[in-house]
Amino acid sequence: MERSFKTARVVEEHKTQYVIRNADNDYTAVIRGKILLNGKKDFPKVGDYVEFAELGNGQAVIENILPRTTQIIRKAAIGNTPQVIVVNVDIMFIVMGLDGDYNIRRLERYLLLAEQCEVKPIIVLNKIDVVSDAQPFIDEVAAIAPNVPLHAVSATTKQNMDILKTYFGPQTTAVMLGSSGAGKSTMMNYFLGYQKQFTQEVREDDGKGRHTTTYRELFELPEGGYLIDTPGMRTLAIFTTGDPTADVFGDIEALLKECKYADCDHIKSRGCAIQNAIYDGKLEPKHWASYCKLKGEQEYLKTKIGVNSNAEQKAFVKKVRKQNKKFLDKDDE
Repeated sequence: MERSFKTARVVEEHKTQYVIRNADNDYTAVIRGKILLNGKKDFPKVGDYVEFAELGNGQAVIENILPRTTQIIRKAAIGNTPQVIVVNVDIMFIVMGLDGDYNIRRLERYLLLAEQCEVKPIIVLNKIDVVSDAQPFIDEVAAIAPNVPLHAVSATTKQNMDILKTYFGPQTTAVMLGSSGAGKSTMMNYFLGYQKQFTQEVREDDGKGRHTTTYRELFELPEGGYLIDTPGMRTLAIFTTGDPTADVFGDIEALLKECKYADCDHIKSRGCAIQNAIYDGKLEPKHWASYCKLKGEQEYLKTKIGVNSNAEQKAFVKKVRKQNKKFLDKDDE
């Protein structure tokens, strides 16, 4: 007999289990076996809209994943496969603390990620209360990302935080990305109006944060819209084999076209626009080095993409099938 399914949204992801929510209830859910055949990258993610069947006692099985509007994807920490972080988001808040967390090179990668995933970036420089003057940080960021909205705030003192609320409409979904200790959990508590997320101090010896958020979770905001909190990311490997042509590298892309020779090595060739710009102080060497590093990673990925992915997929599918068995057996009774 054909079964009718209900629709819900994935609000939490816990390895092989999920929390899904509709207008009526929250459910602990697993995925139907047929979804496994599509591969790990197509498993449900926080932000997904799914069709599900109830099993009783607050449990459910996800039968289908509805089409996604956007996907934020990075290269998995292990292997050479894509890792979908969250889906169906409109805005990416890139959060950086003005303490030991501040890293302009990492920001370049987040901006590239936003462009390649076609999600609007918003740069948030948090913790302006811990520096005597935030303007040098603001100027440096504005110089590499002149077309990206930039806000300097303090989530702790709530200074300038109200403007971030203006980006939300009733159906807007945003995600906060950044390192541990950047202040994302404190920002989440501000948006929610109460302390839903615990916060921790950064380590005094190196200024790095301790992980407060340990899994991805979607929250419905009291004033409308949705916000996804994510665990902090120390590194961000971009999963793409295309050129790093984000606005943040637009100056370099323009200079490359000005080189005298098409096969310029950009190191010692005469008439090199890149080297001339560095010599004249118009191009920061670290900015050029960051571009070259990303290009190198992408060239490497072209040769390694998919390596060992089949073995990794089979092992993961076996694990999921085993953990899902008690749910699916109950469903078939």
